[in-house]
Amino acid sequence: MIRTISVPFFTAVILLVAAVSSVRADPAGPGYAAVYAPEAAFEDCRGATAADAMTCAAKACAAAVGSADDCYTLVACDAGGWAAIMGVMLEEIHFTTASCGAPTREAAIEEMKARCAGYLPHMQECWLSRVIPLHGDEDAAEAVEISWSKADFKG
Repeated sequence: MIRTISVPFFTAVILLVAAVSSVRADPAGPGYAAVYAPEAAFEDCRGATAADAMTCAAKACAAAVGSADDCYTLVACDAGGWAAIMGVMLEEIHFTTASCGAPTREAAIEEMKARCAGYLPHMQECWLSRVIPLHGDEDAAEAVEISWSKADFKG
């Protein structure tokens, strides 16, 4: 018995394969991921994809603290936009957080400022340490010295 495939079904399969192939063949650029071990390590990496970057950062974190069990992914994204890294000091603890995918440098900074405000009333200080463009040269990461305290959010 000979089976035939309908034209609409065949067309749908071809379009699906083409769509998946184009996504895999042309990622939006280098991926980014940040992994954190509380009170012990913060590691971030770039890679061809977010998954590659996450694998790299997780390995670096595990090497820094001795166990992958202590490492948690903070953020992972396929490239495009900007990433930012910020330290946060609350009344009892401190930690590092990160974001990625902001459309502009200014948007990345504003996102972190909003996150900082979200930790009120327990937030003592937040400091933005790096802003990273995810659409080009890895060496273009910018060290910044921007900080916010409770007083910056009064009013």
